[in-house]
Amino acid sequence: MNTQLRPPIADRYDVVIVGAGLAGCALAQALAEADQRRHRSILVVDLHRGVSPRFSGEFIHPRGAQILDDLGFYTRLVAAGAVDVDGFVVSQSTEQDAPVVLDYAAIPGERPRGLSVHHKTLVRVMRQTLRDREGDGPGPRQVTLLEGWRVVDLLRDEDRTCGVVLTGREGELRVRCDLVVAADGKASTVRKLADVPDRRQSLGFMAGLEVSGAKLRHPLHANVILGGPGPILCYPIARQDGELSFRLTFDLPHALPAKGADLSGYLTDAFVPYLPGPLAESVGDALQRHQGPLELAPTFNLPAPPATAPGLALVGDAAGCSHPITASGMTMGLLDAKYLAREARRRADVDPGQPWLDDASLRRYRLEHDRYVPTRQALADSIFEAFRGEGEGARGIRRALFRYWRSGERQRVRSLALLACAERRPRIFLTEYLKTAHHVLASSFAPQHALYFPVSDRLRQVQGAVGLAGTKVGVVAQVAWSQLRPF
Repeated sequence: MNTQLRPPIADRYDVVIVGAGLAGCALAQALAEADQRRHRSILVVDLHRGVSPRFSGEFIHPRGAQILDDLGFYTRLVAAGAVDVDGFVVSQSTEQDAPVVLDYAAIPGERPRGLSVHHKTLVRVMRQTLRDREGDGPGPRQVTLLEGWRVVDLLRDEDRTCGVVLTGREGELRVRCDLVVAADGKASTVRKLADVPDRRQSLGFMAGLEVSGAKLRHPLHANVILGGPGPILCYPIARQDGELSFRLTFDLPHALPAKGADLSGYLTDAFVPYLPGPLAESVGDALQRHQGPLELAPTFNLPAPPATAPGLALVGDAAGCSHPITASGMTMGLLDAKYLAREARRRADVDPGQPWLDDASLRRYRLEHDRYVPTRQALADSIFEAFRGEGEGARGIRRALFRYWRSGERQRVRSLALLACAERRPRIFLTEYLKTAHHVLASSFAPQHALYFPVSDRLRQVQGAVGLAGTKVGVVAQVAWSQLRPF
């Protein structure tokens, strides 16, 4: 026993979770609830003492909100200022038509609202919930939270991961376990140490800004606003004294057009003119008052690597991530926690001398994980291409997507169900994409379109959109097949 540490750290645990963000904390709580006999031990390790200074995911779809509720986090988060949210609103600033409203409540059988919460509040509340559990009830401690320690190596037994090497202020610590879980984000150290293939691609940055009391037509939706150099996302992150605070994110390329304090001026000139009047005024004032550099977070596309290996599991962004425009990353991390804990519950009565999560458990988890992560990634990639791209093809697909959404309530519901991780059937995913691709041709020659573009431009857009859509159909079909084939 390493008695010099507080809290006291054992030499061995059943599970070591690296990363105490959303996915790591949710998994620790879910595993503890699966261990009804309280004879298992879980160590959660994080590099940061307290919350990481970088802003991160804050918007959670209804299925993720339900998991938070089931695990006892939801009520605490709402008490700390989290906001129930109703869905998405997507608008193009250059058109006169009303925005497209995608309501969660329209999805049959689903929780009617999601949850949005300031990232620092989210992590603080979830970690405190784990601390409260540490002193909960008789018997040995189930969950131990260790902050301020870095994972520098993995312990191996031939090809099996069997522990971690940690460094902190007190020195070095070697902890053995049956399972290491990488919950340490898109740039996962554990994934690198385990030599898991990393095909991560840098997409650019998201600049973040907080605005209080902004006036929006749909304040309880995530508002996606198009027309500028990149998509703008605006959603509530806190409710205090009856007033909502909002997060705005601005999509920026890898080569930043401005840096430091100059970035505020760039956003004012390049993005604010595309915002609705009342919101533009609030954002313009906030940018003018802002001192110092804005919050920036890098955006990545990480095609899902293998989610398991002997003695190792990946969850959350460590197991694959995409552009945050679909806001599905948080929900996928919570689904990972749910399904890995489900495997632990199946083996709750196994003798404590045996591994809690054995190789068969990890195979089942990986099979479940691979049913929803690639789908969400392909969807995010397609939407990102349509919303941010400025080529002929991207504009054609963007127009087709709006046409498709406006063609009926059923179309909007199916699209949102896919977006919100509520619809997982591969045939629905493929069918919906093909329907959108069909609208590429129809919308390119629609009379409304002729009001804005000459015939020659329409022909170029058709050629570009069909080419881009054809490329994406191949990717989408591959994803659908990967979910249908045997593991």
